[in-house]
Amino acid sequence: MEISSGNRSCGFTSSVEASHLINRYGNGAPWVKHCSAVSRVASCLSDIFAAKYAINIEFIRTASLLHDIGRYKTQDPILHGIEGYRLLISLGYVDEAFVCASHVLYGLSSAEASRYGLPEQDFIPISFEEKLIPLIDFLVEHDRAVSLDKRFESLRLRNSANKDFLMKLEKAEVKARTFMHRLNSEFNISMEELAARILQKE
Repeated sequence: MEISSGNRSCGFTSSVEASHLINRYGNGAPWVKHCSAVSRVASCLSDIFAAKYAINIEFIRTASLLHDIGRYKTQDPILHGIEGYRLLISLGYVDEAFVCASHVLYGLSSAEASRYGLPEQDFIPISFEEKLIPLIDFLVEHDRAVSLDKRFESLRLRNSANKDFLMKLEKAEVKARTFMHRLNSEFNISMEELAARILQKE
């Protein structure tokens, strides 16, 4: 089954380039371990999903590695996605830049994007790859696998004073759970359990 990737380009960086970028801008920061863990889980699970979906595993590997690169500039739960987008756009990595912006809370509407200084367009995951990366991101706390229950509880606690974020988080949780349950059912798996196994092997 093919999943449309929308109107964005099909070009993307290589694993070597992505590793160079994350190491250059991450410079040994703790969040780099999180990006690596998300990329490992996304890559391994993609091998399973590729049996049914025509997906680009290499893009999933590189985009998931770079999804939080904006943390080199800010740890803000939303603005790190904006900064990642700006950085990667400036470097010519259009598809990965879109993932940086769209993985935050499962996407930004055109009005939200404009408010944050992005182009006035929707930054909402459309393709299978774009939907998978934020889901895997929610299954990894730091560099360890967690359940969606624990991850969203942690995010609420850490951002308890940010009412706007909490409202968006509630909607993101519905999207994450819906997509995970769909994949669990289609492939007769538990993504939470598989993520734990993948990272336990490290």
